[in-house]
Amino acid sequence: MNRMIIDCHRHLSITEENKTYEDAAKALLLDMKQNGVSKSVIIADNVEESGTADIETLIRIFDDHKEISLIGAINPFDQPEDKLAKIEKLILEKKIIGLKLYNGHDKIYPTDQRCFSTYELCNKHSIPVMMHTGANSGDSEAAKFNDPKMIVEIANKFPHLKIIISHYFWPRLEYCYETTKDIPNIFFDTSALADHEVIDESGGVQKVKDILKKTIHDRNDRVLFGTDYGMCKTKDHIDLINSLEITDDLKDRIFSKNFLDLY
Repeated sequence: MNRMIIDCHRHLSITEENKTYEDAAKALLLDMKQNGVSKSVIIADNVEESGTADIETLIRIFDDHKEISLIGAINPFDQPEDKLAKIEKLILEKKIIGLKLYNGHDKIYPTDQRCFSTYELCNKHSIPVMMHTGANSGDSEAAKFNDPKMIVEIANKFPHLKIIISHYFWPRLEYCYETTKDIPNIFFDTSALADHEVIDESGGVQKVKDILKKTIHDRNDRVLFGTDYGMCKTKDHIDLINSLEITDDLKDRIFSKNFLDLY
C-alpha cells in the first residue's frame, strides 16, 4: 500500500561516510527516496560547528528543496536581541516551521526563564516547539533536565502552545504517558523509538508498541512520525508503525495527516 510518509524529525550531520554537509544532504535525500519518504523536517542544532548543521547551513543547502522543511533552535545560554530578531525573521519568512529545545543536551530545565523566549516566539506565531526528552546514549543523567512533569508545567502556563515531545522520555515510557496523557496541547513524535538501544532500555519492543497504541487511543491526532535520522534508521521506524495493530486510517494519521494538521 502506497501512503504519504512525512518524517518530522531528522538531522543533517557529518559522519565518517559523509565528511561534508553537502555529502550528508545527498545521503539524506537518497535515504528519503529509498524509503518512500515524501517530505522531511530537518532540525537545526543550536550551536555552531558541532558536526550537526545549524539553521544557516540548512537554509543554504535546502532552500530550493520543496520536500524539505526546517526547524530552528535557540541557544538558551546565548540569546541576544539580534539573534532572537533573526530567528523571528526566519519564522515570518516561513524559512522555519518550528523551534526546538535541547534540554538534556543543554544542561537547563524547560522551566528555566531562559527557555521562555522560545515558548513566547512559538506562541506568538502559532508554531510548535519540539522538546528533546529522555536519556542520552551513555548519559542517563540527561533525563533530569527534560522531565515531562516540567513540560506539563509549561503546557499549562502556555495553553495554546503546541508542544512536541521527542523520544517519549525513554526509557521511562509509562511515566511519560501517565504524566502527559491529559494535557491537550502535548504531542509526540516517534523519533528514536525503533532504535535498538531505546527499545532494549525501555522494556522491549512490545512496551514501545503498547505505549504508542495507548497514546493513539487517547487522542489519535497526538502522534507524529519521526525517525531521528542521522542517528537512527528510517526503515526501522516505518516498520515499527506498520507493525502496530491499528487501522490503516490511523497509520495514515501517524505517517502524514497529523503532521499536516499540526503544522
